[in-house]
Amino acid sequence: MEYQLIRSRRKTIAICVDRDGNVTVRAPLRAAQGIIDRFIREKQEWIEEKSSQMAANAAARQEFSVSPGSTLPLMGKEYPVLPGERVAFDGTGFILPQEAFETLKPKLVRLYQSIALDVLSRRTEDYAVRTGFRPSGVRIGSARTCWGSCSGKNRLSYSWKLILVPPEQIDYVIVHELAHTVEHNHSPRFWALVGQVLPDYPARRKQLKASARKLQQQGWD
Repeated sequence: MEYQLIRSRRKTIAICVDRDGNVTVRAPLRAAQGIIDRFIREKQEWIEEKSSQMAANAAARQEFSVSPGSTLPLMGKEYPVLPGERVAFDGTGFILPQEAFETLKPKLVRLYQSIALDVLSRRTEDYAVRTGFRPSGVRIGSARTCWGSCSGKNRLSYSWKLILVPPEQIDYVIVHELAHTVEHNHSPRFWALVGQVLPDYPARRKQLKASARKLQQQGWD
């Protein structure tokens, strides 16, 4: 198995598979090669599965494109792409100029961010009123590894990509982060708060993971 070995002042061996399927092994400076090889053999099935998945995602991203006749997601629905002079959303479809997707992508992201700030702020306020969990503010970010977060001062941050998934999944993330304004952890008390508002949150969380995989294949990560 091909992999990149990086030694550093760490205490344990770790394996990372990047978004293109490349494998990196991080090990302590003095770790014997035999120990590293044994660790890799023990994790070989997981490495191969993860590497294959990431490579497939990379291939799907290369094939993904946006042009008139295709669609773009918004709140779990697919809207048609229509030709136009500038990047916009008119309520029925996305209006896009005829440019390469790599050129259009940052413009689309800015459009999604604008929509996300409006929609997620309003939905957060609705749930804050219902639950009594009051955040100190809401912002839209570009986090790649999480849908949302809550700061120590109860300021909520959402990834703009949250606006791409269905409303029930959006609401799960909102309630999840609002519950963190009361419990800054994932203790049983925290999950009890989430469950009081959304008794079906385990199903929503599972659906959200499936949405994340789909968006990753389209290159939105």
